[in-house]
Amino acid sequence: MTDPAHAPRPARGRPRKEGAEQRILEAALEEYAERGWSGFTMDAVARRAGVGKSTVYLRWSDKDSLLTDAVTTRSQDIEQVDTGSLRGDLERLAANLFRYLLDPAGWATLRMAMEAAIAPTPLGSFTEVVSGQHLGAASEIVQSHLEAGTLPTDAPVRTLVECLYGAVIVQTLSLAGDDRKLTDEDIEERVRPIVDLVLAPLAG
Repeated sequence: MTDPAHAPRPARGRPRKEGAEQRILEAALEEYAERGWSGFTMDAVARRAGVGKSTVYLRWSDKDSLLTDAVTTRSQDIEQVDTGSLRGDLERLAANLFRYLLDPAGWATLRMAMEAAIAPTPLGSFTEVVSGQHLGAASEIVQSHLEAGTLPTDAPVRTLVECLYGAVIVQTLSLAGDDRKLTDEDIEERVRPIVDLVLAPLAG
């Protein structure tokens, strides 16, 4: 017979729900996309994710750290680009960005960028993560081709990157409803002329 004094104690707190962390990250992006920084709260994220507030606070101490994780987790695919050619890399980067901006995470990212630009005081550090991660991916591609000699050393790098990103952003903003349900083939067809336009001045 087990000694009551040495019997195992029941675990404290709520049992961990399956997939809770992923649901919280998804809910954070959706909540931010709808309400922005000023209306974003940890309590609202917990309700949307269907978990208790304690579950959220056990993983993230504040909304800045939560949004930073949510953004970085969903932005990783943008960075994985290496096709072996400048055109191929730019087309892949543009297509990845296109897919990302059609996703709720992409809408949240656009709102973050706009709010950070007009806010009278700095928002959370998540805004730096957003811009750094996305522009960093493009900069790495351009730098690798400068070093390889496939891109002229006097190429207007910043303008090239801004034109690529700007064109993709404008196209995604112009889509609504079912028009946003694009296949991979649809996206590839849309990014080719964008890359043509970006590379045209480099053709000499």
